[in-house]
Amino acid sequence: MNRSVVMLGGMLIWFLVGCIISFFAKKRTGAGISEYFIANRTIGGFVSAMTYSATTYSSFMMVGLVGMTYATGISAMGFELSYLMGTILLLVIFAPYFWTVAKKYECISPMELLSKVYNSRLIGGIATIFSLIMLIPYMSVQFTGIGYLMETLTGIPYRISVFITLIIILVFTIWAGMRSVAWTDCLQAIIMFVSSILLLYYVINHFLGGFGQFFQVIQTEHADLLAANKMPYQRFLGLTIPWLFFALTNPQVNQRMFISRDQKSLKTMITGFAIFGFIYTLIVVHIGLAARHILPGVTNTDLITPLLLEKIPVILALIVFLGIVAASVSTLNSIILTLSSMCTVDIYSQLLAADEKKQLLFGKIMVPVIAVLAFFFSLGKFGIIVELSVMSSAGLLALAPSYFGIFWHKRDLMAALSSIMVGGLTTIIMYFTGYYPLGIWPGVWCIILSTIIFIVVSMIRSSHSYKHN
Repeated sequence: MNRSVVMLGGMLIWFLVGCIISFFAKKRTGAGISEYFIANRTIGGFVSAMTYSATTYSSFMMVGLVGMTYATGISAMGFELSYLMGTILLLVIFAPYFWTVAKKYECISPMELLSKVYNSRLIGGIATIFSLIMLIPYMSVQFTGIGYLMETLTGIPYRISVFITLIIILVFTIWAGMRSVAWTDCLQAIIMFVSSILLLYYVINHFLGGFGQFFQVIQTEHADLLAANKMPYQRFLGLTIPWLFFALTNPQVNQRMFISRDQKSLKTMITGFAIFGFIYTLIVVHIGLAARHILPGVTNTDLITPLLLEKIPVILALIVFLGIVAASVSTLNSIILTLSSMCTVDIYSQLLAADEKKQLLFGKIMVPVIAVLAFFFSLGKFGIIVELSVMSSAGLLALAPSYFGIFWHKRDLMAALSSIMVGGLTTIIMYFTGYYPLGIWPGVWCIILSTIIFIVVSMIRSSHSYKHN
């Protein structure tokens, strides 16, 4: 049977299964914006863990990280495991508090929580606009990942491929909101995990003669990949630091701290994600190392996975392909739904005295609007997948001091606003101009400047307030 037909047929079956899951999710979805955007805080531990994992691990892993490992070896593993450890630490510290505060004040979006803590609607609105600007490139990465694969494996032109992705996302998201996204994320996470294991097992045994031979080949023929310093330290820090704070600064995963049924479910989410993330990272890194031997001399690292899939049996290629599509779709669903909730709660409802029914309608309208914006951005194929992902996270680092400031009694609204705007603008300007002072990447400068501004302005205004009193 034609390879393209098998790929498209498998994708159609996967889409229909997702539609069935969304249909049952719709039947369980009640009325109101809390139900639509955060499933009324009723998601159990296992589903919470799976939706967090699927949301976090996008096509970046099986497309971007495989290519990154191909080029830089175990330095890529250091980068990704640093992210995982940072995320787990932040979840342990912040998740219980965020869950409690969000439930107490009935917060729906992460920016609404900031508004409550800083007692200002302004910070929620500005942070929402800023997040929307920074996450459009990150969303386009998911479209790009699927587009590359579909074009390579099915022959469908890139633009048509990303348009098909757009339709799938809209169906899964608009229909039943968070409950649909969370339930389909379980399917996506399972496919991602199983497909990566099958791919690793096949390439190691078929191309390299087993794990023993694999390790020997890497040590003797590709020893450079085992050097921890193969990636320049400036690039390593520039890639790693933005992702250390990912759990806080990226609203789509931040909002996942709101949806668990109770504290026990929240702990299950953290534990489940930690296990999933650690194993998944090791699998993907080993695939990248194996690809270096199987596909020597490839210069465009984003094409490593598509080229690798052309060398394996069609059924296995289909399963892996669906795993990557599932990863991208789950991430896109979550980002779009979260941004829609932020636009609704932190901007629309603050500007207009709209009732809950109108807010829900506006939120559902924003879903396709945001999705289409990301779709058009992806048509430009800007940059490579790793850099686009990190650029978005680097800009969002400007939010980190404001979140950490929640635990500081001297926190100040103007300090938070200043740190967000200065840090964010600095990152954007540096990426657009390509000028990195001292060779330090924008994300590092962003967290340094934002933190200094937040602390200094808070101290100054706190001192003035004390003198005034």
